[in-house]
Amino acid sequence: QTGDSGEVQQPPAHGRTMNPMGPGMMVMHGGQDSAAMAQMRDIHALFANHDRMTRTVTKLPDGIRTVTESNDPQVAKLITDHVASSRKQVETGIDPGLPIESPALRAIYAHYDKIVTTVEATEKGVVVVQTSTDPQVVAALQQHAAEVTAFINDGMAAMHKAMMKNGGMMQRPPTPR
Repeated sequence: QTGDSGEVQQPPAHGRTMNPMGPGMMVMHGGQDSAAMAQMRDIHALFANHDRMTRTVTKLPDGIRTVTESNDPQVAKLITDHVASSRKQVETGIDPGLPIESPALRAIYAHYDKIVTTVEATEKGVVVVQTSTDPQVVAALQQHAAEVTAFINDGMAAMHKAMMKNGGMMQRPPTPR
């Protein structure tokens, strides 16, 4: 279902909304735009529904292979949409400065031109393979994959912990090289 705002919502019978982040709940800093705000709302919805997702990560010698899925079609769509938008950002090197970014994710944005990404849709989500010939980038890919898995395992508690590490606000992306 979508509400008037276009946000995906779960039927009330499930006891929570798919996108529980309301207006004004996040302060934007450093000239962040509405696309970053929308991305954070989607990420928030994924965290809120973490218990409806499964994820496996395989470390490859040159990167990672992840499978992230959900039996809930709305959550599966959130997963595929998030992967598509994140891939687009990484492939252009545009770091949105989200409040949950880690040094590993910032390294991925900084070295986007050293990463080869393939995405395969599944019936319930996506398979993502990311590789690099640069050992430091491989380490960043593997670290970020582990971080995302922790987010899926721990949900909102993991999101809040990551935000507090970053001062609880949107981060100003590093100046591009």
